[in-house]
Amino acid sequence: MMAPLLLLLMLAAPPTPATPPPAHAAPPSKAQPGAGAKPVPAHVTADVIRYNWSTRKVTMVGKPFVTLTREDMVLTCRRLLGDNDAAGQLARATCEGDVKLVRGARIVTCEHAQYDRDAARIVCEGNPVLRDGETEARGKRLTYLLAADEVLLEEAVQATVPSEQIEQVSRKPAPGAPAKGPAAPVKGAAAPKATTPPRPSGGGK
Repeated sequence: MMAPLLLLLMLAAPPTPATPPPAHAAPPSKAQPGAGAKPVPAHVTADVIRYNWSTRKVTMVGKPFVTLTREDMVLTCRRLLGDNDAAGQLARATCEGDVKLVRGARIVTCEHAQYDRDAARIVCEGNPVLRDGETEARGKRLTYLLAADEVLLEEAVQATVPSEQIEQVSRKPAPGAPAKGPAAPVKGAAAPKATTPPRPSGGGK
């Protein structure tokens, strides 16, 4: 039976007594654009969830997979070890076993991954492989920056690119370089006339 993380988070956050506002409270100041922006939350589903209130650590096991969803990104694995913040929200997590990250047409697989909510980042290690269509890239460490939608591959990077894409790139002329090819004939231009060499002058016929 799938147990939503929402129920866990509600249990993890102890209720706090409401305090009345001061009699002469100042109006709340307007936040500057981009300042104090709340991090994007993640929603997790699993079959078995174990939570420790004193350490705020959570262990989730999937049968077969634990699923972590953040907007259009889906991260699945066999086992997830997480840390909740004071509000009971998942702040960091370690995913282990058949890790797979899917976002659009991009797929990343690895042995274990570190999820950081505040940094909007996932770090994959253990033979990470990035696939985007027919393009494939490998390295020892892969960092996916979720907010910027960028991927950084480090150490011993190997990439496989389809030959069709290489040919398309090689056929493109360099910036500022004149296009090569046979000159096209000018319409209306007359063809050159053949000339006859003059006869030598002499008296004989």
